Amino acid sequence: MKLIYLVLTGFLLIATPQLTKAQSSPCGSDTYMAELLKSNPQLLQSLTEYNEGLQKLNYEMPKLGKKGATRTIPVVFHIIHTYGSENITKAQIDDQVRILNLDFQRLNSDTSSTRSAFKGVAADMDLEFKLARIDPSGNCTEGITRTFSYLTDGGDDAVKALVRWDYRKYLNIWVVKNIAMDAGTGGRVLGYAVFPQFTNSTTDGIVILSDYIGSVGTASSNGNKGRVLVHEIGHWLGLYHPFQGSCGGNCLNSGDYICDTPPVSAPSFGCPTTNNTCNNDVPDKLDMIENFMDYANGNCQNLFTVGQKAVVDNVLGNTNYRARNIAPSNHTATGIFTNPSCKAIADFNTSNNIITICQGGTVNFKDYSYNGTITAYAWTFEGGTPSTSSSSAPAIVYSTPGLYKVTLDVTNPQGTGSKTVDKMIRVIPTVSANRSPINEGFESPTILDNDWKVVETGDYGWKRITTTKYEGAAGMVANIEAGTLNNALYNLISAPFDISPLKGRVPKLKFKVAYRPAATGSTEVLTIWVSKDCGQTWSAIKAFSNSIGLGVDKVIEVGWKPTSQADWKELSLDLVNYENTKNLMIKFEARSRSGNSIYLDNINIEAEIVSAIKPIKAQDANISLYPNPSQGSVNIDIVSDGRKLEGVRVINSEGREMDQQPELISKQLNEYKYTINSLSPGVYFAQFILNGQILVKKFVILP
Repeated sequence: MKLIYLVLTGFLLIATPQLTKAQSSPCGSDTYMAELLKSNPQLLQSLTEYNEGLQKLNYEMPKLGKKGATRTIPVVFHIIHTYGSENITKAQIDDQVRILNLDFQRLNSDTSSTRSAFKGVAADMDLEFKLARIDPSGNCTEGITRTFSYLTDGGDDAVKALVRWDYRKYLNIWVVKNIAMDAGTGGRVLGYAVFPQFTNSTTDGIVILSDYIGSVGTASSNGNKGRVLVHEIGHWLGLYHPFQGSCGGNCLNSGDYICDTPPVSAPSFGCPTTNNTCNNDVPDKLDMIENFMDYANGNCQNLFTVGQKAVVDNVLGNTNYRARNIAPSNHTATGIFTNPSCKAIADFNTSNNIITICQGGTVNFKDYSYNGTITAYAWTFEGGTPSTSSSSAPAIVYSTPGLYKVTLDVTNPQGTGSKTVDKMIRVIPTVSANRSPINEGFESPTILDNDWKVVETGDYGWKRITTTKYEGAAGMVANIEAGTLNNALYNLISAPFDISPLKGRVPKLKFKVAYRPAATGSTEVLTIWVSKDCGQTWSAIKAFSNSIGLGVDKVIEVGWKPTSQADWKELSLDLVNYENTKNLMIKFEARSRSGNSIYLDNINIEAEIVSAIKPIKAQDANISLYPNPSQGSVNIDIVSDGRKLEGVRVINSEGREMDQQPELISKQLNEYKYTINSLSPGVYFAQFILNGQILVKKFVILP
């Protein structure tokens, strides 16, 4: 059991990489395994059995590691992206597969750089990798899937739920923009793999950064020569780091527990050819920085050893591990020795992800279709000019405000693929019909289908809810909990507002918010942004955290919800710099710290009360509105007490001024009587302006 203890100790130590300066930590596999063991102690038995097998392999090593038949592993790359640089090309993926096949067969051009002390143990792993040509449903594939998801910004096991193929047939490789794993100070985790002793149907495979795939395209300048994936596949095939068990006098209790791989005391960075960090190993050898399983720069890595091949052979020969992946029947099922032509999969987006424009603006579209060679494009643009196009990158003008769908059909000799995005393009009017003052309580069930917009979709992020709100029928919540990715962003974007009626009266944005932190020193962040150009560019007004207005200095367990109005607070922001804007948009950006949700309600844009005038409080104003709720007309009695009555308006729950405005029935001195008729059932707000001050009263029309 000593070996098992040492391995576990190594995993826990490597969870905090031993870095002496800011470096990227290429591999998060040890951290991942340590977390698995912590959360699933029953997995220790699998680890024990695997490591006992390593000892046996060392005893039999003289008989192993000889040249044999080449084994082939079917591979699929799942690209998780938001149409950014992480949506890498097929050419970059092909380059990575080329590198894998050279390195695992010791055909790489830098084998001549192997130092003489290690040439005798360098091994051909007898492995090749081929992109799958048949997917799990029996369809033609190029071995690449592409999935739009904001999870790419914090890639971890959550991306595996988006798309996965049978792990017994395919090596699943998820390609992401960033990995949400601590790499130490200044570090960046470049990839991580699931070891064969922990394989299962939902997590098995490798997660890797897009800019470390291959040596071309976005990976052309990182200097790693595509060796990060070589390293992670080594883990997927059962190999440990040479610093796993640190130094020791016996290969069974140090290093990677393989006798022809010298142990090292800590990860190697750069290309330190004279390092000998463990001098008590027998025989005492320099650190093997050439080994693909260390952290040395990709330009220095160039070999696997005979002992490592023996470990991999054992994994590939065991049906509990990876034997099914290389079975001839699986080669047939995945079609890796065929080269079919596939029907293309239609995919597209706009340049720079701009999908909201001002009336009369132009949208530039870009084709992202894949899985086959395209011979013809057929676009259809609802509300656009022109309304159709056969170009791969059309530019379309939108002259009428609204929400419009886009369709693309792509054709090749194998057939036609089609994609439609409903309400993709949002065209904002030059002057918004939503005139200030604004009151938005999210009462309408269809508010997120029309004027307001939630950018991200999925289990987390902004939702309209009827169970938790400040008042009325509904509110909004940025759904955040322990399962959300740290630093994940969730965006709620408002309808456009014309706030020019408030010019010269100090317009303010006010809203109710409820939040409590779930941990000391960790807090969600709510940032308020505004846009004057229909959402193409945004300016941040203020970021609220627990210590800056968002919550209170009290830590609550994960899952907290407000239970009364006392749990809410009002936040206020100055909009005086935007008082001329006739189509102002507001973005509520919630940043997750994997803690508690942020609740939002009663968003108002109104004039600030002039300090020289005594504020009107609801209880002091002599205004009666009855009956409320009503099944027909509503009466309003106003006693102005010498104040000048400047206006009475009716606003619906979406912030629009109604055509059915109050009708003045009688006026005597400072007394006014109004009536409101012919309103459809719903929630409304009556706005009264007295001496430049605004008072709002809510009323309900029943069916």
